[in-house]
Amino acid sequence: MGLAKFDLLENSTLSGQRRTYNCLMPNSHDIPWKRIAVEGTVIVASILLAFGIDAWWQRRAELEQANALVASLYADFQTSQAHLERWVVGNQRIHRATTELLDRISSAERGEEISVPIELIAAAIGAPTYGPTDSTLDAAYSSGQIDLIEDREIRSILARWRQQLADTSEDELVIREIVVHQLVPEISEQVRLAEAFDFKTLTDWFFDQSYIRQEELIQLRATTRLEGALAERVFYSTFVVGGLTEIYETQAEILRLLGAHLNSK
Repeated sequence: MGLAKFDLLENSTLSGQRRTYNCLMPNSHDIPWKRIAVEGTVIVASILLAFGIDAWWQRRAELEQANALVASLYADFQTSQAHLERWVVGNQRIHRATTELLDRISSAERGEEISVPIELIAAAIGAPTYGPTDSTLDAAYSSGQIDLIEDREIRSILARWRQQLADTSEDELVIREIVVHQLVPEISEQVRLAEAFDFKTLTDWFFDQSYIRQEELIQLRATTRLEGALAERVFYSTFVVGGLTEIYETQAEILRLLGAHLNSK
């Protein structure tokens, strides 16, 4: 009898707990699943839209920066091209003049004094070095902004241009060493160079604006050292003229590609 009452009490308690639990749990039919799904979709869409807008603005900013960079490069290379055209002509004049002086020295007996046009001496001691307008490109490489230019052909030709410039600059520096350490000491033993030439005179002659008279002659003694130094200078002058000509052609192609890029925007 006591066990029966205990069972009835336990069953009654469990039944009450189930009723309480069922009352606390909402009916699945009462949950607004549709509204929750819509709200969730809206939240996700809003997040994706925000990311999309941010990416779009970032892409637009990068394109604007790239176009500004290309425009600056185009202006720089236009300036360089106009300058280089005169530089190529000037180096061709130097090469012709030093070759003529070498021929005259080589044809004379060792120790013989010969009369040579003074402009040939000007060519022998002139050592110009080409410096393009490349501050924009240098800054682009240093800062990594060069990566903004997505056109691989443009980036490739810019890299090739820099290598050509480095190679030619190296040859120009070799010529300067020959002039400073060999030609000037050898010629200055026979000619008062400081009295005959100054920087402006040499620069004007280089750009074909000189007032050096063609008929003005100077006495020069043919020596083995002078012949050797001139031969070395003529050798490297050939590379400089060729290198500058290649740079000129490359710059023309760079301007074409940059111009096409700007016109396509």
